[in-house]
Amino acid sequence: MPDMPSPTFFIHLPKCGGSTVISFFDLNKGKDQFINFVWDRSGWENCRAKLLASQIGGGHQPYGIHRIIKHPVNYCTILRDPLERQISHYWYASSGKNGEVTRGVSVSAPEALAQQGVLSLDEWVGESLGGKNLFVQMLSGQATANEISLEVAEAHLRRNIGTVGICGKMSEFLLQLCSMSGLQLPFYFETNRTSGSSKTRNHLSEAAKQKFIEENHLDYKIFRSATQMVDTYAKEMGSVFSNALELIQVIQTEINKLDNPYVYSSTVFGFDDSFLSQVRNVVRRFDLAPIETYLEFARSRQYTPADLFDGFVDAVHDGVVSGWAINLSRPEERVPLEVRVGTHVVATGWSGEHRPDVASAGYPSERSGFSIALPDGVPEGFHIAIANSPESLHQAGTWRQGWHCE
Repeated sequence: MPDMPSPTFFIHLPKCGGSTVISFFDLNKGKDQFINFVWDRSGWENCRAKLLASQIGGGHQPYGIHRIIKHPVNYCTILRDPLERQISHYWYASSGKNGEVTRGVSVSAPEALAQQGVLSLDEWVGESLGGKNLFVQMLSGQATANEISLEVAEAHLRRNIGTVGICGKMSEFLLQLCSMSGLQLPFYFETNRTSGSSKTRNHLSEAAKQKFIEENHLDYKIFRSATQMVDTYAKEMGSVFSNALELIQVIQTEINKLDNPYVYSSTVFGFDDSFLSQVRNVVRRFDLAPIETYLEFARSRQYTPADLFDGFVDAVHDGVVSGWAINLSRPEERVPLEVRVGTHVVATGWSGEHRPDVASAGYPSERSGFSIALPDGVPEGFHIAIANSPESLHQAGTWRQGWHCE
């Protein structure tokens, strides 16, 4: 097993309420304990070290951060209606990201044009300039959004992302996240709401709206899947969940009455300790027994996070596929592997061969190598997969004998 526990990693899908989710983490763990993953000149090492110390972090990073930090994480994420997200992104860009652009926050070319007033809402939405099928790309960890990556993204939601929420049901998401992360306070305060935008200034045509819906049909599919997961969880948990949620909504209403200085502010510079204390003081006025009852019940249920993997196919030579694969969640376990042509398995094997170079690179095992003999007459165009997992190896294929095709 890894020497350290698995931290919680929040996949922050842009303009889906993620800044508000970060307020929840700071409310529970303290000021600046949420580690925002941003690559710097030292690579990811600083973020990795801070994440393993604080145990909470995230960022606008796609699924797969466990491979970058060579350590398992407990993923969570929250989605939003794709069109609402796209419109919100436009107004956020047009406001100069709530003024953060003047402080050095980067912008894309379309965001700059929106801020200058050159780009209309109709053009932004019609061309999906805030990202086309962005949910599928980020949740699959694949650069291309298609039916294959949709299938991977949905498998990640079901098996590898422990807590999935919907922006319109923030309290439900945070309550479930508490049960999975060990945190206790399923509350938040609103942050980073777009300031100064006149929602009637720019008209959104029906043609642009329909074009967006058609071109982002993959994101709509995964949004519907996430919504169904959220509703199913609430039904399965029954009254113990609904009773806790009823109390949360009462307390959240009181929190929302506070004079909140962060409504229109980015989380870049963090939150003030005094305001976090004000929020906690509101919570202390209430008997949290229904919430504690739910958390005890939810944590008593059997839940085993899906294993997370990394690996690489090095070569196909003389009828043998070779490389390495490691179970980051359970490094002592060998990884079952399959050689497939389409969905048909033509050969199988296991990791377990000596690979000291992999351990030297920072992975938690040197028994990660594999060599799989291909049967005679194996068809062209095979790929290598991890058995019973949506996780994939780097350079998995498609392979042809002796050379890598794609």
